[in-house]
Amino acid sequence: IRDVALFSVAFCALVLALWLDLRFASEILSRISTDAMYVHVDFHTFWHSAAALLEGRDAYGTEARLENLNPPFWVLLSSPLGLLEPLLAYRIFVLITLGITVGYLIWMAAEVGLRSPLAIVAVTMLLLSSPLLGTLALGQIYPFLALGLVTAWVADRRDRPLLSGTTLGLAVALKPSLLPVLLWPIVRRRWGAFGAALASGGAATAVGAAVVGLGATLDWLRLLSDQAASPYWDNTSLPGAATRLFAENEFAAHIAALPWTIPVAYALGIGAIAITAARARQGPEVGLWALVAASLLASPIAWHNYLVLLGPAILLLLAWGRTAPAFLLLALQSIPGQWSLLWSERDTVVASLALTLYLYILIAHWLILLSASKVPTGTPALEAGETKRG
Repeated sequence: IRDVALFSVAFCALVLALWLDLRFASEILSRISTDAMYVHVDFHTFWHSAAALLEGRDAYGTEARLENLNPPFWVLLSSPLGLLEPLLAYRIFVLITLGITVGYLIWMAAEVGLRSPLAIVAVTMLLLSSPLLGTLALGQIYPFLALGLVTAWVADRRDRPLLSGTTLGLAVALKPSLLPVLLWPIVRRRWGAFGAALASGGAATAVGAAVVGLGATLDWLRLLSDQAASPYWDNTSLPGAATRLFAENEFAAHIAALPWTIPVAYALGIGAIAITAARARQGPEVGLWALVAASLLASPIAWHNYLVLLGPAILLLLAWGRTAPAFLLLALQSIPGQWSLLWSERDTVVASLALTLYLYILIAHWLILLSASKVPTGTPALEAGETKRG
């Protein structure tokens, strides 16, 4: 009965996604193909930082439309793109990003022993998912983070703790809001992996800070400390939803002015991380991905496109035979951001609740991953893992 209900919801989500895709098809595709750099705003922001670094200027004091919240380590890694014209650099970046995404999805599917028909369907749906298309259009770094997480996960599965910890630390260095994922080796007492994560993350941060300079690094830290939970509909975190629904804001009609709900939302997010960390010992293979989801729930800002990070976990669920919940998540990820266009001009509480859809989707990911804490015996994924360890 449960699987029938999940498949039914997944079918409804796919119908909704298809209707939105048909209605806004030209807009969805043009966001990637357009020459207008203001559409590729995230990439344009860190391109400005990369160019400033190469010219000896402040990497965080540029004329970019948005403030650059990426750490100095990413400014260093992306600095070669500053040698190119912005649009050419963006096109190259999209190709690299797409290649990386295809690579880690195929790698993950092969690692968990996912059968070819299911693997083809799931990988195709993930490549056409709203979070990935949005990531490509804006020029965001989430596929690079996902590659680091997949590498850490596979290395742990193959009993290579140093490699696992090193790549996990680098992922956190690129996106400090993922810091709670370091609980994954801690709760399992993988001290070598934890030490490697601290060393690699600390070294990457130090090198980045040394290259961009102390002043620029302090500017970045100041920008981070000034960031509050955004009420914008695309923010899928618990604090973001509380700010949107229970505080006056320019993006949605709030239900009531209850500012105390925002610290409560942070507390709930921390509680979700604690619960997930405790369960990670029971199901270590899914524990990392559940911790990623919990980290996003607790963060001040977790854009909808962050769901790219959870794509590999859906392949794991499919390999374990959890087909219904996995396809539900695939269907939910297919709902495009144009959903917000149906509600953004309606100043009603119902519209505000509808604009919070992507929080519900993130919660669904977290709950499904949390419930999959134990690997079913006799699954291809488990047998493959035991063979590699043996």
